Amino acid sequence: MKKDNKDELKKKLQNLEEVLRYNEAILEEIYETQESMFSIFADLVKLISRMYQEMKIDDKELKLCMNRLRETFIDEGEYFIKKEINKNNDFSVAYT
Repeated sequence: MKKDNKDELKKKLQNLEEVLRYNEAILEEIYETQESMFSIFADLVKLISRMYQEMKIDDKELKLCMNRLRETFIDEGEYFIKKEINKNNDFSVAYT
């Protein structure tokens, strides 16, 4: 009886460890994907900003959206943005 309980607990523990390893692997993959997509979002912010500046469109709602994007991708991820800017030698980031 004790051996059965012990074996059952051991099996449950192994299953939990397997699930945990799987979740850690998925999480790592998500972080890697997120990091690789960061430069794409940064480029989009710069491109949209440049388009609206060249078209001389002054839209308050757009400026609010661009500022939110800037806060997200520049203020919080300043290191990544600077890395991407330096890589392209382009110092014109949206609304700086």
